[in-house]
Amino acid sequence: MKPFKLIFPTLLIALLASNAFPNTFTLVSLSGDTADLEGEDQTYDSFSTPRINENGHVAFGARFEDGAVEVDSRFDAALIYDTGILSILATTGQTTVGGETINIQDLRSVAITWGLDIMFVGSTNTDANYIITARLSGQPAAPLLKSHASSTIQPIVDFIDTLDPLRRFDLFGNLSNLNANAFSFIARLDSGNNPDATGIWVSELATNESDPPPPLRLAAIGGLPPKGGTLTIDTPIALSLNSGLEGTLLAAIDDGDEIENNNEQAVWKLATDSAATRIAKTGDSAPGSTDAFVSFGRPAIDGNSDVTFWASLMNDEEEEGLYRFSGSTLSMLTTTADPINIFGIDRSYSSFLDPVVNDAGDLAVLATDVDGVSQAILVRSAAGVWSIAVNTGMQAPGALAGVTFQSLSIPRINGAGQVAFQASLAGSGDAISDTTDSGVWALDSNGVLAQVAREGDTFEVRPGLPGTIDSVEIGGFNTAGQLALNYAFTNGANAIAIVGVEDVPPPTISQQPANTSSFDGETLVLTVDADGQGPFQYRWSKDGTDIVGATGSTLEIENASSSDDGAYRVTILTTAGSVQSQVASISIQALPSVPAFVEQPLGEIAFRGLEAVLDARAVSDTPVTYQWFFEGVAIAGKTGEVLSIQPADTDDEGDYHVVATSNGGATDSLTANILITDRRLFNISARSRIGSNANVLIAGFVINGPEAKQVLIRGIGPGLPQNLLPDYLRLPRLEIYDSGQNLIHSNDRWGDNADPDAILTAGAIVGAGNGLPPHADDTALLVDLDPGIYTAIVRSQDASTGIGLVEAFDVDAEFSRMINISARAFVGTGADVVIPGFVVEGDIPIRVLIRAVGPTLADQGVAGHLEFPAIEIFNSAQEVIASNDGWQNLWDPAEITSASALVGAFPLNEGSEDAALIMELQPGLYTVKASGENGTTGVALVEIYALP
Repeated sequence: MKPFKLIFPTLLIALLASNAFPNTFTLVSLSGDTADLEGEDQTYDSFSTPRINENGHVAFGARFEDGAVEVDSRFDAALIYDTGILSILATTGQTTVGGETINIQDLRSVAITWGLDIMFVGSTNTDANYIITARLSGQPAAPLLKSHASSTIQPIVDFIDTLDPLRRFDLFGNLSNLNANAFSFIARLDSGNNPDATGIWVSELATNESDPPPPLRLAAIGGLPPKGGTLTIDTPIALSLNSGLEGTLLAAIDDGDEIENNNEQAVWKLATDSAATRIAKTGDSAPGSTDAFVSFGRPAIDGNSDVTFWASLMNDEEEEGLYRFSGSTLSMLTTTADPINIFGIDRSYSSFLDPVVNDAGDLAVLATDVDGVSQAILVRSAAGVWSIAVNTGMQAPGALAGVTFQSLSIPRINGAGQVAFQASLAGSGDAISDTTDSGVWALDSNGVLAQVAREGDTFEVRPGLPGTIDSVEIGGFNTAGQLALNYAFTNGANAIAIVGVEDVPPPTISQQPANTSSFDGETLVLTVDADGQGPFQYRWSKDGTDIVGATGSTLEIENASSSDDGAYRVTILTTAGSVQSQVASISIQALPSVPAFVEQPLGEIAFRGLEAVLDARAVSDTPVTYQWFFEGVAIAGKTGEVLSIQPADTDDEGDYHVVATSNGGATDSLTANILITDRRLFNISARSRIGSNANVLIAGFVINGPEAKQVLIRGIGPGLPQNLLPDYLRLPRLEIYDSGQNLIHSNDRWGDNADPDAILTAGAIVGAGNGLPPHADDTALLVDLDPGIYTAIVRSQDASTGIGLVEAFDVDAEFSRMINISARAFVGTGADVVIPGFVVEGDIPIRVLIRAVGPTLADQGVAGHLEFPAIEIFNSAQEVIASNDGWQNLWDPAEITSASALVGAFPLNEGSEDAALIMELQPGLYTVKASGENGTTGVALVEIYALP
């Protein structure tokens, strides 16, 4: 499946169309975009998880459509986005790194520092691995690449920077993403051909880009104690660093036996020179408990050098806890044995995952409730105050009422203490997509939970280029409230974007409840419309007192009486605030003796041949009768509340009113106007090269309605403009077939018809050939056709070839109409493309489905089909107003499939390169150009359908 193919500059879309709050959306890169490479024609296919730094720069890997990389986690290029500019810093192929020419086979593990440096691991075609940094250096076309480690150099293996000549780096793990001018990495070493110790190193970057990188710093390595420690490390597990490059290390300890996977663990705090202070090890008693630590999670360190980590304890309850090392003291933050007071309520949890912290000391952690199923993301401020960001079962912001969070991801926390996470949903009553979809949510700067992106949301990724989200992944969250996201769309496209989490505004009222006056016994409805991030809660009141049970957007009062008189208003509440409506007054009167209208007839726009309806209702203290009038004249038999005219025709256009009569008198309603419109495809045509055998011009059309229709059909060759199309078909033959493929009409010369003057008259009526008579050798038929499917074939009488045109005109103005044309022909290049044309008639727009089918024709036994059809739609000024080269590229494919089924068109094959689009067109003349991408040729079917 091909991704988006249109190319636009990067832009900022100020409002995500389907969201009710103004998150900023900055498109970084889109699959199908052309990669900025010298001498190469490449387009992006997919992307890695993006990384974002505190300055809003984004780094990520990309795969090309025609790239050589085959492993999903590896990429063809490393890119950086900086204030509107996307630059490729490295690609596969021959590259100069630090003065050495290497041949990069693939890239992986793209990360970024606080500046414009990005890091990645590059593998060569000789299985060598390099950790490479790339800096823009003001010249995106010539980035500066440096090697910081490789499998060809001797590693530092101790804390006095000793290089081991017998060992090399064997395998690099993922690179860290630090808010510092440095990065860290884990690597396995080998001794000859045998991998042995694993270590973690820290690599600082040179401040001056012309300087060589500083030496690597060893943080920990298997076989040695940490710097200044006494316990020998077996395997380093995790290292976390703060912005000052102080760290915290989790490692397995060598216990001296030969049994693998049973080693003890320990947590250390590391100074900037790797000097280690042991915090805790398995077997130590936990603070506030006599129970010993059994295992530890990945530790985290904040800007104050405080270390926080998860640990489990050795007791019958399998207790877990969160612990903090500050200064020289280890203390307990919370355990599963002790409830946490949150919002004044003691809450207990059965497990925690690894916490995340920011430099300020704020903490976020995913916890499981005591029921073992429910989840919550807990936040602990640097001041020690606990709160709940979200929990499962909670109403999901941005979704309809009743749609709740079902499962939560490990949270991200930024420098401002805001939390972002991914989640799946459950519930009912949601109109966005299904009820088990997923998305991304985040806390704004006021602590209000906001929807960021959600599966099923549709918005303009670029102007005129909509996308429906299939899934979305968080890549990073910085202090400015910017999320780096990787989007996957339902049409197979991918995008990298920056979404800025803006503060969720309180709700606003777009429609106020209106003052209402009515009569005893009537049903009254007050309505309010709210804008903002839902769901909304409503609280109606009368004369300042809340109405019990009145909690919807409408307030309905049945069988109203004077006791319902009063002042009504509604308060609308969301998590972001509340708003109160204006006061709406209700006044209820006794039933009148002379009829009074409580429902006036409204104007109606009806389609010709269908039903036009007006209705009205009046009340009185005695029974009411009705009489409808058209242009002031009573309509016989129209004596009910509802006036129905079927089938409606142009003669029915005009002014209507109804008179209501009771014992007390008569009352005229307001005047209502009925407008009858006709919406149809008036003229349909197709032009292409007509060859031999199967390469004839085959046009299909559908007549829909209750009766036969007179149609003018012409097959034109010699009558084409010879100065523009000198290679015209000399002797065309026109044949008409019914749905059973029976030949029902044919013609070799239009003058041979029984009544050629009728052909000329019909042509003049519909404007065929600009009112000029056809050439003597052209063909034409004027026939009455019953509703059904028909095929018109234009072929050569003498096996010659040339450009031909087939046309079908709707001659009469009866209720039946042409609703579809299709043309099957050989698509060539230049003048030999297929060009259908059609006229939209009426006084309102019409929606049309336009398809160019090539690959799917193979299922119908059509040989030599066009592999890559493309369509362009032109208006009467010959301006391109739409185009498509893959039916799954632009719209949600389900919309094309649904529209095809609605008009009875066969479905397009999943993943095929057939082209299709849906448009709303004003009345006028339109042309469809069907061609093959990159000059390809073959047989294609071009179809135009009027949608209901």
